[in-house]
Amino acid sequence: MTRLPRIGAVFAPVAETPEHIRLAEALGFECAWVYDSPLLYHDPFVTLALAAERTSSIGLGVGVLVPGLRAPVATAAAVRTLTALAPGRVRLAVGAGFTGRFTLGLGPVSLRALEREVTDLRALLAGEEAAHPEGGRPVRPIPVPGAEPGAGSVPIAVSCRGPKAQALAGRIGDAAMTGIFYPGGLGLVRAGVGDRIPLVAHAVSAVAGEGEPLDSPRLAAAVGPVVAVAFHAFAEQPWRLEGLDPALRAQADRYLARIAADLPGDRRHQQLHRGHLVEIVHEADREVVTPENVARFAFCGTARELVERAEALAADGVTDLALQPGGDVPAELRRLAGALIG
Repeated sequence: MTRLPRIGAVFAPVAETPEHIRLAEALGFECAWVYDSPLLYHDPFVTLALAAERTSSIGLGVGVLVPGLRAPVATAAAVRTLTALAPGRVRLAVGAGFTGRFTLGLGPVSLRALEREVTDLRALLAGEEAAHPEGGRPVRPIPVPGAEPGAGSVPIAVSCRGPKAQALAGRIGDAAMTGIFYPGGLGLVRAGVGDRIPLVAHAVSAVAGEGEPLDSPRLAAAVGPVVAVAFHAFAEQPWRLEGLDPALRAQADRYLARIAADLPGDRRHQQLHRGHLVEIVHEADREVVTPENVARFAFCGTARELVERAEALAADGVTDLALQPGGDVPAELRRLAGALIG
């Protein structure tokens, strides 16, 4: 029998998230990740600090950090604070950027910048020297009494989509992170990162009732936003259209034409990503929330089907499955725990 991946949770950092993380720990989730996208959500480190005070064992992760949103010295200070509150429980993921960059009207950072961010953070968190991004002399942490980090190392995962990012993750990451949808399957991602490190797959998820359509009002509210985000990605990065099956490609082309007509080009970055992974905002997004797309982009199905999908992901090399409950978050957390944790 195939073992399931470790089951964690993902949350958009909002006011209720610390309490949701407390519940996730009680239900047996291994880790709680929160996003870092400043124009959309609350601060991830403040959110996790509040969660740390309500929990004692669950891992606390920020993912993904994006180079340029804050200087590495500021990130290191935030991590040092969090590790003092939750020793041995903190983890990070660093990526080139999606909404953290697109809502600024900017594209992802280069892989060179991504590698430097990981290298600088790792040095600073170890108390070693790193060059500041603006140049000048090398810097290193010099914390005063009471500002020292907590015990335990802080693993840094690298978010990876394309083959070059996967190779980078395999070379410098303590883990690799990606979404569950990848043309050709996550076995290709595992091959790209190699066997050395864990592979974390994240997904928006909900448990369907027996016979419940995947686009029922409840499930559409819970996982529909991730379908919308997949199409937002097609709009922002047309290279993602490569490898899609013809029917999905045709649907994506129609969607892109609709977005181009409905959203003004000079402010599109302010409108396209509203409600990211939390709610559906645009009518064009509602139109693509079909049963086929829910099955494709979300981790959604009956309890039995989710176990089967999790086993298949484990067979492809996924070691950790981080699930974001949508809609009624506490209720969905309980359903997911019942299906996958027991």
